[in-house]
Amino acid sequence: MPETPTLYVCHGDDSGPRFHPCGRVQAALREAGIEYEKVIAGHGSPIPFLRKGSSDELEQATGASKLPALKLADGTVITHSKAILGWVARQR
Repeated sequence: MPETPTLYVCHGDDSGPRFHPCGRVQAALREAGIEYEKVIAGHGSPIPFLRKGSSDELEQATGASKLPALKLADGTVITHSKAILGWVARQR
């Protein structure tokens, strides 16, 4: 069985506004029945420039500087919520 992907989100992923990209991606993964590991890579605010956290650590783990980011078991990283949502749709 393939390893689960890792989803990097901000702290407001499930408790933030419904339109928030981190929350939308998580909801789509759950609806599709895709198991994943979650890493909260930004704390303090769902607004990027008010967030605390190390962008260096995020970039080291994913090569990306923005959330959400999905790292697949093969090392592929998908960034931006629309691209992640497209990947989720293709898995169904």
